[in-house]
Amino acid sequence: MKKFRYFGVVAAFLAVMLALAGCGKGQQQQGEVDVNTFKIAASDTQIPESFNGTVIAQNSVAVHARVSGHVVEKYVKGGQYVTKGQPLYRLDSRQYEADLASAQATAARSNAAYQNAQRDLQRYEQLASQDAIARQTVDTQASVAEQNKAAYEANQAAIRIAQDNVEDTVVYAPYDGTLKMDDVDLGTYVTAGQTTLVTIDSTNPIFVQFSMSESEYLDFMKNKDMKALDATKDLQLRLADGTMYPFTGTLVQAAKTLDNGTGKLVLKASFPNNDNLLLPNMYATVISPGDIIKDAILVPTKALVQVLDKSFVMVVGENGMVEQVPVETGGTQGVYTIVKSGLKPGMDVIVDGLTKVRTGMKVNAHAITKEQIEVNK
Repeated sequence: MKKFRYFGVVAAFLAVMLALAGCGKGQQQQGEVDVNTFKIAASDTQIPESFNGTVIAQNSVAVHARVSGHVVEKYVKGGQYVTKGQPLYRLDSRQYEADLASAQATAARSNAAYQNAQRDLQRYEQLASQDAIARQTVDTQASVAEQNKAAYEANQAAIRIAQDNVEDTVVYAPYDGTLKMDDVDLGTYVTAGQTTLVTIDSTNPIFVQFSMSESEYLDFMKNKDMKALDATKDLQLRLADGTMYPFTGTLVQAAKTLDNGTGKLVLKASFPNNDNLLLPNMYATVISPGDIIKDAILVPTKALVQVLDKSFVMVVGENGMVEQVPVETGGTQGVYTIVKSGLKPGMDVIVDGLTKVRTGMKVNAHAITKEQIEVNK
């Protein structure tokens, strides 16, 4: 009898617990979830176009010596910034100095011969005026004088060449820029016009090379009212860390045909680089001001829900009920995405608490402002 009474108490206790659990579940379902919403508005919006690019030097030259010889002095090291006319290397000049001395000696001899021939010619002309010698002798001496003069002028040219060779043993930077890490060491034998002493990249201004597809090119030109590509200015640059480069650039080069390999159009934009922040081979995104879309509807990008290849937003109706709305998206502008269709101005879309809501659920909506959206991006 006591046994039955015990089981009865246990059964009653379990029944009470199940009832309480059921009541708690019902109360949880009836509670409203707090969400943050953003009221949609239409406004004229300019949508920038962006293209992936690579920073390249405007000029990149392998520096060669005009003469051959061993490197006897090195004034720079790889990675160093140099200015136009700054000495980079000096080659062994002893042979060229000897050649210069030899050319100067030869020129001196030929000059002496020329001066002597000139004096003889003057004497012969005086004698010929007195009919003391034949005219043919005078003409012959005049020819000798001209030959000696030509020899002297040729030797003068040889002096200039020898002098240039001596001067060319010192190699100078052709322009301002940064040296690559391919600089040769002391003692290296350099062959004129062949051995690369070092490569120098110009750094200011600097180019960013990027490409666009055929359709992007056509859209780009339409936005520019079919103006020439090289008239495009005010290009912006977003760096690899997401920050914006503080200076704008100008489009300076554009291929006239699409690349056979990629089917894209290659372009180059020039940007100032006074502080040498931009380095060759860095990645950057070129941003061009796009066309202005009239009455565009902007939705905070974080309000979009992606399901496969579809985009949705969760909208709160006047009765506080949640509704899932499919949308068609366009470009982006900062923290916003343009919605081409599916939404109307005045709708409230959920931006925070998306994981807690579902269609048909009643929520407690708290409106947030544009400023709050952009601060909490």
